[in-house]
Amino acid sequence: MAAALGVLRRTDEGQMLSGEVLLAAHVLLYEQVPFALGESSLRRLAEVLVGRGVVPKSSDYEGRWYLWWPKNGRGPCRDCGKSRALTRFSGRYGDDYRYLCARCRATERSVIAERAEQLRTIPGMAAAPSTPVARPGPAGTRSAGRSETDVPSSQEWNKYATRLHEMLAPLEWAGFDLPDDWDADFDRHHGALLFETLWRGDGGVDVSYHPHEDKVVLEPFEDVTGEWLYSYSLLEDSLEILVPGPGRQAAAAVEAAAGQAGLLDAAHVYVAESAPAEAKQDFALRRVRRIFQPAAEFRRLPLAEVLREVTEDQWLSSYLDWVVGMTGQDVAPDIVPDAAARGVAAWCWRNNTAVEDHHMETDVLMARVSIAVTRLTRPRICPVEGIDWDGIKDALMDPEWALPDATPIRSLFGEGWTEVAATVCTELDRWRRLDHERLGPQTTLILMTIGGSTGYTDSWWGQGRWHSICRHILDEAIAADLALPAPYDREGPDVFLADLQNPDRLPDTILDWFIDLPDAGIKGPRGLRMNSITRPLRHCWDPFWLPDTGA
Repeated sequence: MAAALGVLRRTDEGQMLSGEVLLAAHVLLYEQVPFALGESSLRRLAEVLVGRGVVPKSSDYEGRWYLWWPKNGRGPCRDCGKSRALTRFSGRYGDDYRYLCARCRATERSVIAERAEQLRTIPGMAAAPSTPVARPGPAGTRSAGRSETDVPSSQEWNKYATRLHEMLAPLEWAGFDLPDDWDADFDRHHGALLFETLWRGDGGVDVSYHPHEDKVVLEPFEDVTGEWLYSYSLLEDSLEILVPGPGRQAAAAVEAAAGQAGLLDAAHVYVAESAPAEAKQDFALRRVRRIFQPAAEFRRLPLAEVLREVTEDQWLSSYLDWVVGMTGQDVAPDIVPDAAARGVAAWCWRNNTAVEDHHMETDVLMARVSIAVTRLTRPRICPVEGIDWDGIKDALMDPEWALPDATPIRSLFGEGWTEVAATVCTELDRWRRLDHERLGPQTTLILMTIGGSTGYTDSWWGQGRWHSICRHILDEAIAADLALPAPYDREGPDVFLADLQNPDRLPDTILDWFIDLPDAGIKGPRGLRMNSITRPLRHCWDPFWLPDTGA
């Protein structure tokens, strides 16, 4: 450790040490120091080595080197030799990793595509339309070989693609575009493979389906070609999901994993601090265009004219300033129906109305009613047709609308219901007019998605991360030796977790326990109200390619 730190210190002081010296320090650190102690120094040495053009082979360091070598860096590109911004790159099918600039990554992708096209013409290698033919599988794998007769037919490829679409239905509902055609491959070791990048706005996720292994893999997106300048990955780590069951069971497995990873909620994106001011401004302007371009197309007006109208509308301008520009400033301008439902509940029921003026006796009761509003709203939101404002208003004003225990909701407000109903209808009517006359369904859905994804709704039921949030809170409570409320002190946390998927059907005492963990103490774990787990996952847009501009 001391030797490695000495090398790093000399490098930081500006001494031009050779790549051999740096690599020797790196090897010594790896071999002699436990990884947990030497990880940070390994990372720093790896960053310097990338700058000197030194890159391990795939098998070096027991194949684990990618855990600490940087994804991005700056140094000589392996192919063109020019010092540029680099990204770790592999041809995906067993090639050694190397660090290439954007131009060379694009060139290599083109070569791979040309080779795949040539393979299509080889007898016996023809695949289904729009699916690539087989290429060698990943190097270093060991599994039983498959015979040539295992090569899927066109019908089998179509069957795989259909099943994959069924499994990815939760992602499609959450705003991801599923491709009509999937890239595909086959090798004797692993069988069939379908893969593609799924997009929601500028956020990407790499998806692969291994039907012979009954698994779907979701991986961080990497712009290896350098052509998606505003893109960012919606994942930090890979997710391997086993899908051995029928379509609905497999879709539930994908939904659970995607929900825990935040993929079923609106994305929260920030610009890297290192980005130039011009890039930050450009990213913000792109967000504005993506919010209001659908409105311009709906109105058949220039975007500038729509923006002028928006700024002149005092009420809408205030909503944009506070909800879109401040509390939801990092929410991506995408359409996520479940988030939009929370947006309607938050800004047409809880805020800008008399609901808060007639706050109910307990927070538990208020939470039950908010869940009821969200439940009522969700089926009346369509990602294509938009929001059924009249249907929502009719349902909220229905005298039969009640909590799960059959308590009419209007009765909870007593004499205050008249004022509550009037102000809620005012907000719903206001948004219906904006939707139909000024914004159109898509821009309205985007604004409601943002409105349902602010810090105000972080702990609300109805988000994709709800299950993992509940699990985290229960795990913390158990780790702190807090007794679960009856009957879960006997039935256990798994039963409690399952029942929390419908929290409005739990008794008051149990829901109150979950919200605040009454026996936790000042320094103890936190319940739903104050737990940091409710904060959304955030993603970074880092225009690391900007230093190459004009090169």
